[in-house]
Amino acid sequence: MRELAAALKISAATVSLALRNHPRVAQKTRLHVQAFAREKGYHLNPAITLMMSHVRASRPAQYTETFAWLNLWESPDYFSNGNLPTRIEYHQQMWEGAHARAEELGYSLDTFWLSAPNMSGRRISAILAARGIRGILIPPIPRSCGHLTLDWNAISAVALSYTLARPLLHRVVPDHHYNMGLILRTLRHRGFKRIGLLLPSDFDERCENRVRSAFYFYQHGLLARDRVPVLLCHRFLGATCATWLKKHRPEVVITVGSFRHLREIQIGDPSYSKKLGIVLIGYARTDVGFTAVEENPFLIGSTGIDCLVTQLNHNKPGIPANPETVLIKGAWVEGQTLPGKQYTARPVKPRADLWPVPAP
Repeated sequence: MRELAAALKISAATVSLALRNHPRVAQKTRLHVQAFAREKGYHLNPAITLMMSHVRASRPAQYTETFAWLNLWESPDYFSNGNLPTRIEYHQQMWEGAHARAEELGYSLDTFWLSAPNMSGRRISAILAARGIRGILIPPIPRSCGHLTLDWNAISAVALSYTLARPLLHRVVPDHHYNMGLILRTLRHRGFKRIGLLLPSDFDERCENRVRSAFYFYQHGLLARDRVPVLLCHRFLGATCATWLKKHRPEVVITVGSFRHLREIQIGDPSYSKKLGIVLIGYARTDVGFTAVEENPFLIGSTGIDCLVTQLNHNKPGIPANPETVLIKGAWVEGQTLPGKQYTARPVKPRADLWPVPAP
């Protein structure tokens, strides 16, 4: 590094920062140093890089730079305002995890409201460049199959959902297939046979249909009489749901928190409604008492920061040629919304670990 600095007639510290693509060094200088290093056959020594990472980690975190959190929702404080009526707690916990991890590593995480009046992709790109922001996190956006038009060439980015369809970026998301398998294997182990899946019409689309695909895979191995058809309905339960319950009479329904009051639907059979089991996909503070799978949004947010830091350390801005996806497994939350079923005498053996059973 000193030889490079001497040849370029700049300090070794400047060379070090330029090779790490640090914004404290002018972009023209960074590119010149990186090109010269490649020409001379310079590469980072992985052992020394690892050692220096440990040295830096042992010191108290100091501010290094700012990351951007892109907010496309209707309110500028959608993620941080816990009193906002329209906010989704899952999103807030994701923000809290990302914010806490960024601070732990010495970064600042600032929200940028892309739904502000007259805001455009060109304008937000100019703002990010002016502030020297190289890393952005993109949490779930309001509509699925969305897209963002930014100047991606100088930016490293990580998406925290499947809702952003274009461009394809590195992602950190819940492992929906594993989580559904966790629910289904646990219910089967406890003796339930007729299991139903009730989802809002847009929910599974936002997960790239991974929840339903896992459920259909499970149903494929069932007897026809034990298969309950999936019901997709609007955000509010109504006559369609009542008809579905009355016709198919599932023992347990897997659903989401907004449908947790399923037992209150009048179908003319109070004893059935009282015994109906409910398991939630996701677990919020308002779901206390319900059996559920916790999707770990706090961990998703913090892991998103780790992935972003890794990209910056490897100096890999722009749209990735081969995007990577990190899957975060959920955890079983025992509640009081499953009727008392006897466990099978022996646990059902998982098939290739697709349907794990939580430890008792």
